[in-house]
Amino acid sequence: MLVENRMKRDPITISPETGILEASRLLRQHKIRHLPVVRGGRLVGILTDRDLKRVSPSPATSLSVYEVNCLLDKLEAKEVMTKQVVSVTPKTTIEETARLLLAHKIGGLPVVEGGMLVGIITETDVLEALVEAMGIRGSCSRVEVVVEDAPTALYAIGDIVREREGDIVSIMTARATHKGEERKILILRIEDENPEELVNAIEKAGYPVLSAAA
Repeated sequence: MLVENRMKRDPITISPETGILEASRLLRQHKIRHLPVVRGGRLVGILTDRDLKRVSPSPATSLSVYEVNCLLDKLEAKEVMTKQVVSVTPKTTIEETARLLLAHKIGGLPVVEGGMLVGIITETDVLEALVEAMGIRGSCSRVEVVVEDAPTALYAIGDIVREREGDIVSIMTARATHKGEERKILILRIEDENPEELVNAIEKAGYPVLSAAA
């Protein structure tokens, strides 16, 4: 799955000269946390709710609301925004996007194509895509199987599921501890009317089942 399938097109943007109070108003009005900063359609920075909190006076300040607003109104986005922006393209995969969000501890990524801003994708968009890809929203059984050789095991387990007229909705690989050792496991979400019988069949074929839940 690619970013272009999940990104929000035509995002709300501001210019480098937009005042901080106006930026704050846009965030509240549109219930968003990220404002790409553009000049002539090209991305030059990003302003987030975190940036605004950083420059806002402490609640313990002795300044009046009027004085605070006057001070903030003098600030422009270019003075507060992040200039070294981490971005993705429409062809970036959702998995790589998730890795970037996690690695940089950020909640959204501008989407750039040919130097021009074409969209934005947030952690919520990525999470929804991964949830859909994993088949979590459906009513499926979840089975964790300990394997030595994932491809060989997958073929064998796939045959077992087909023999029972089941359907594998999604497959993931991970590492988990089994009998005191770290082992490779397959995490399968399977449509099967009787997961207990399926688990028995998988274990009978020589693949230990770490956990199973309907």
